[in-house]
Amino acid sequence: MNAGPTIRTTLGSTGIPVSSLIPAAWSFAGRKGPFGGRIPPDEIERAFHELGLNTFFVTPKMRDTAEGVRRLVRAGHREDIVIVSASGIPLAGRVRAYWSRCTRELELDMIDIFLMGWVQYPFYLRPSVWGAMQELKDSGKVRALGFSIHNRRLAARLSNELEPPPDVLMLRYNAAHRGAESEIFKRLPEPKPGVIAYTATRWGDLLKPRPNLGFERGMSAPECYRFVLQHDAVDAALCGARTRSELEEDVEGVLEGPLQEERYEEVLRFGDAVHRKPTRRGSRYAFR
Repeated sequence: MNAGPTIRTTLGSTGIPVSSLIPAAWSFAGRKGPFGGRIPPDEIERAFHELGLNTFFVTPKMRDTAEGVRRLVRAGHREDIVIVSASGIPLAGRVRAYWSRCTRELELDMIDIFLMGWVQYPFYLRPSVWGAMQELKDSGKVRALGFSIHNRRLAARLSNELEPPPDVLMLRYNAAHRGAESEIFKRLPEPKPGVIAYTATRWGDLLKPRPNLGFERGMSAPECYRFVLQHDAVDAALCGARTRSELEEDVEGVLEGPLQEERYEEVLRFGDAVHRKPTRRGSRYAFR
């Protein structure tokens, strides 16, 4: 385990300095909630200036986050922030078009970490698509490439078979879903790609007590992030805080470092119980 996470770290072997928490106000909540950013633009600026967060996951659809990023860029902070974004359609032409749209709307000339999002099958990263992404990197339009994925076996396979190998992986990991420890983390190629974890709270399930299972309290959101960041393989976690107070709470929690051993062991048992007895979720894909 890490000696103790700080709010700044280095993303794998990329050499890119990132925050160990990455604001990512994005969810697929269907009729139950909005699609897009929830933190106002001024809070994105404050996260950078006051909380030390330099890394933001953003797409043009995340209007509030995008505006916050634009303000930081206009204020002369482009060299101080790291932008993570993802293309969702696995076609070479759409990869190039998305990069163009994203940089235009965010007023950038380069995306630091560019991902193929939600990879479900090997063909998502077939040579034409991965080649188009590599062209962006080779021309200086992207600093690091990778993909977001849910399927652990496919993640391990692609991380070792893609040529050249990915710089970054974004994958699910939390106290209730720890399969990545054996199926991915132990199989990462060298040099080690950066790892960004998402769904730290397991769509909020880990925040709820389970008295019927012997757990009178659940985890706090900061505990969820601390647990994820305790693993040596994980560099950063997406953080779906919705308000200033939530973001402050999450940052302060991470700065406390790893969970104490007794609490860590309790969290492992709690995570196993949640995995066996999940609750009905209102959102399919939420980062906090």
